[in-house]
Amino acid sequence: TKTARSVLNNLARNPYAAALSIDGEDGGTGAAYNVSIDKMGHPIASNLRECYLDLVKQGKQNELPLIAAGGVAKKGNLAANAAALIMLGASAVSIGKYVMQATANCFGDEYNRCNLCNTGKCPRGITTQDPKLYRRLDSDKVAERLVEIFKAANVELKKIFAPMGRSTELPIGMSDGLSIDDRAMADRLEISYAC
Repeated sequence: TKTARSVLNNLARNPYAAALSIDGEDGGTGAAYNVSIDKMGHPIASNLRECYLDLVKQGKQNELPLIAAGGVAKKGNLAANAAALIMLGASAVSIGKYVMQATANCFGDEYNRCNLCNTGKCPRGITTQDPKLYRRLDSDKVAERLVEIFKAANVELKKIFAPMGRSTELPIGMSDGLSIDDRAMADRLEISYAC
């Protein structure tokens, strides 16, 4: 979008800019205003790719990291979605809510969480200040699960990148491993079209 490109161009010129985080979630969490939820949020893939290609044109693709955020693990496909975003140009992906819910053994499964995170009444005690609720968390178990999540994601990313002849350190922006069956989107993202 024009807004993302404007922000990107300003950051690319700023010697103190550390990174640009591009959030593709649908306008925010449940705590956001309705206008934000209904009228905001952008497709993460197209915004990320456009920003990456703009940085390539400026010769600054290795100077300003792009961080993809917002719903990366929403449907339980953390590694596959992260790999695709990395190949589209992300230097990193943010998986905050997923990690909170998975480490604390949130109710529901990968696809259907209770999503009471913004209410202050989280039944697992993750996002609350209520002593009755937050005492339910076993911090040692949460720490163990956190390590397991990152180990598992690392293994899954290696399974995705190894057949392409890539390491997990190299694929930023290397979109030749991606294809899509939508011609218009393939053209927009500058990736292969698979009919």
